[in-house]
Amino acid sequence: MKKIIFISALLLGLLGSVCAQDETTDFGPAAGDFSGAVLFGRGSYQLSGFDIPSAPGSNTYWTVSGSAPYLTSIVAGNNSVTNMLGVEGRYFVTPKIAIKVSGGVIIRSTPPHDNAPGVIDPSSPNGTWIPNYEAVVQSQDLDLNFNLGGDFIFPSKKFERMFPYVGVNVPFLYGRRTQYDPTITMEEDGSAVITDIGLRHSEIFGFGLQAVAGVDYYIAKGLYFGFEFKPVSYVYAFNRRIPAPGLEPWEADTHTFSFFQQIYLKLGFRF
Repeated sequence: MKKIIFISALLLGLLGSVCAQDETTDFGPAAGDFSGAVLFGRGSYQLSGFDIPSAPGSNTYWTVSGSAPYLTSIVAGNNSVTNMLGVEGRYFVTPKIAIKVSGGVIIRSTPPHDNAPGVIDPSSPNGTWIPNYEAVVQSQDLDLNFNLGGDFIFPSKKFERMFPYVGVNVPFLYGRRTQYDPTITMEEDGSAVITDIGLRHSEIFGFGLQAVAGVDYYIAKGLYFGFEFKPVSYVYAFNRRIPAPGLEPWEADTHTFSFFQQIYLKLGFRF
């Protein structure tokens, strides 16, 4: 709720500056201009279908999942205008043609730590013991999204502050999940069970082609807000799972078509 109030107040404050502007000002972009904008909407990183293969350990029914990737950034519900999903940059080759890029990277890493067995003293009346210390499972996460596109801007014939545009966008998505469990347990017969024999991976690749349509409305010279959506979008994604070093990867893929989806609000500036 606080986010909605903040964004509403910000937009109202920016709209209030319109009255102070000269209506004859040329608000349109010029060749060589740059613009940057904050995007609000559904996050671009959201992919499901990693399903890291389980560790073999003593598992007799060791199985690698066959689930396919799912592009969760294109869904009908649970969208939020208060979610800042990233930034966008444009370079205007001419007043009507702009090259556009956006993207970002998220990296997480947890190093491993071996487990330590506990000790129980059965001769003690209180069962004096040292607890078992579990291993720290190694994990590595990487999320990457990059978009390259172009916009064709055509000024409104009726409203000098309004600049509709159409364009194309080529998205590239990549995600990787890695785990390694260094746990070693001792059986009653004295044998040791090694949980993992190496790093386990699950990764997703995605790319496609999208049509883009939107409009920028200049609140002041160099300051604008607007919205953008994808009239037609196609994204191909496939995942690879490697349950242990030396084993063949297991793959599954998904084709996602969407129409009039991925609506973003933008707040930006041009310089």
